[in-house]
Amino acid sequence: MGWSRRRVLAALGWSAAGIVAVAAWGGARAGLPPLPHRRPPTTADAAFWASLRPDGTVEIASPRAEMGQGIATALRRIAAEETGVGFARVSFVHPRTDRMPPSRATVGSDSIADFAPLLAKACAALALAARRRAAAALGVPVGEIRILGDAALAEDGRAVPLADLARAPLVLDAEAVDGATARSLDPTSARSVIGTAQEPDGIRALITGARPLFADDVRLAHMVFGAVLRPPRLGARLEWVDDGAARDLAGYIGLRRDGAFAGILARTQGTLERALALVETRWSGGTRASQPEIDAAVDIDRDHPDGGSEHGLRDDPVDDEAPFDVALRLEVPMAAHAAMEPRSAVARLLDGRLEVWTGSQDVTFVRRVLADALDLDEARVVVHGQRLGGGFGGRTICTVELEAARLARASGLPVKVRWSREDEFGHAFHRPPSTHRIEARLTPEGRIAAWRHRFRSGHVVFTSAAMGPLLQRATSFVADPGVARGAVPPYAIGALHVGFEDVRLPVDTGPWRGLGAAPNVWAVETAIDALARAAGQDTLAFRLANLGPDAARLARCLARVATLSRWSERRATPELGYGVACGVYKEKSFAAVVAEVRLEGVRPRVTHLWCAHDCGLVIDPDGVRAQIEGNLVWGIGTALHERLELADGRVAAGNFTDYAIARSTDVPSMTIDLVDEGDPPSGAGETAIVAAPAAITNAIAAITGRTVTRLPHDPSRG
Repeated sequence: MGWSRRRVLAALGWSAAGIVAVAAWGGARAGLPPLPHRRPPTTADAAFWASLRPDGTVEIASPRAEMGQGIATALRRIAAEETGVGFARVSFVHPRTDRMPPSRATVGSDSIADFAPLLAKACAALALAARRRAAAALGVPVGEIRILGDAALAEDGRAVPLADLARAPLVLDAEAVDGATARSLDPTSARSVIGTAQEPDGIRALITGARPLFADDVRLAHMVFGAVLRPPRLGARLEWVDDGAARDLAGYIGLRRDGAFAGILARTQGTLERALALVETRWSGGTRASQPEIDAAVDIDRDHPDGGSEHGLRDDPVDDEAPFDVALRLEVPMAAHAAMEPRSAVARLLDGRLEVWTGSQDVTFVRRVLADALDLDEARVVVHGQRLGGGFGGRTICTVELEAARLARASGLPVKVRWSREDEFGHAFHRPPSTHRIEARLTPEGRIAAWRHRFRSGHVVFTSAAMGPLLQRATSFVADPGVARGAVPPYAIGALHVGFEDVRLPVDTGPWRGLGAAPNVWAVETAIDALARAAGQDTLAFRLANLGPDAARLARCLARVATLSRWSERRATPELGYGVACGVYKEKSFAAVVAEVRLEGVRPRVTHLWCAHDCGLVIDPDGVRAQIEGNLVWGIGTALHERLELADGRVAAGNFTDYAIARSTDVPSMTIDLVDEGDPPSGAGETAIVAAPAAITNAIAAITGRTVTRLPHDPSRG
């Protein structure tokens, strides 16, 4: 069932009851497992994103989740620039399924590249509609009307308040958005908001707690707290449970069980935690796998020592008779998302209508999963997206939301479920481990004559964390595009072979910042550095000399970072080294990083990072710099600290005492150059993390003379 104009107006708030829950985009389920929405956004979708409110302000009903990447501020900038109302008069509504059509997950740095141009057109259409109303009211041509702040102004000085123009609601449609001409992203247009300093969206609430932002801030009348009973080993099944000892606790509500699912409820979080410690359980089955089994599963030498691969990305024949100048085996461990905010969700099921408040990267998919699991029509499920305290790919599936919804249905009460840090490590999915073999050969002139890269990894996009056995079997013969990302190097190579295998592991793996590009580019840039040393060439000059003809933007970043870091003046010593690496993300964004690393005893310490970053038109310079800084710090953690292992069927880490990440004391000074040469905007969420780890490990290699072949670097392992 589609949306009528009346239903649109109700959803936008023009009704006596205010904003009502309207969700009719879902359609009937066809008996298939719920799948994420993949269709690109359209002008019909964008027509729902922007509205002129009754008070004369502009509201963005965002299809993109804010998780610290600054998209709320960036989209508000675009709306302010396009409409003329000013940044302070644009508000941002987090994704919610009753206010927007189905949308792709907030992943892959696509918010600016794919959604911002459509939002700009929608805001241009909204401004034009308002100007037409003002022109009619003042009896002048629409070309003589401009919007400034809270009013529409005519050339003769007369004005109409935007609030007056909004008394009858403005409703956009696909035709209006299609016909609009946006100027905010045109590099030739003058701008007053884009590229200027603005207060980050929500910063006052973050500092003062003046209004709820995160799912854990949500409080509903009669709300109780719930927790799910977790297995001691991955895949174990609950056989018996006894909550007798917990029943004496004041405020304990009780146990709710539905087959393999079981949880408890209490009036307060404190009572809930005491009850959890008293509940007795017995489990059966599950895996007993430990790290050696994981290592064996992703061992690139395990099945195809002759060089074969399950999936081919490039398949030029590579001569095995001549010796290779570089032959490396590289290892990347499993890693956690380690977001600052553990998962939390609040669910309320009332009169057959389910509402869930959650911090999710994909509220559309969450709604589909909830409707399917609870046998509800999607029109009866509303998911209110909240701000996320970090996502990084880990909040793309439905986990805590379903737990809260099941307990809400079982109890008849609104229920909040909070994951502990132990839950995050033990029951979320993680970056898959991988191993790589790269063999490369040089020409006498120092060019790359041949390159063979084979690797083996756990799944990324086809994650078992969100796929049941049927879909796992269906995708077992299909190349996982997330595993493949970033594996084809941007260099001009005579004969190029790139192939990989994706394998199911006893622990759930899935998308992690940069998907496969982060480990793959680390492997590529490590081998490139080793090739440069084998050729006796400067490692940055070697990269520039070997880049392909379509890598002009990457070459520009390398040249800029060379100047920025004064690369030609840098020389390695027994205690101080400099490394460089570069990377491309989704063929849209480009980065080059130089790292300065000092040995303190045998332990490396990053003392400075330089980064030249090209993501096209920069909408929010402060936000882009913050993204790059976060990526660079994450690169330090990847290169020097982060490693997650399995022990006796469970993830060995339970908290940050067991899992090292980069700390504030690890953060060096940074110099960042934003390269904006007028290309269309792309994304800054992952690009620098693609290049940073290899720059750091290459700096270590410059000191020691030995290529770093394992992440994280451990001096005791050589």
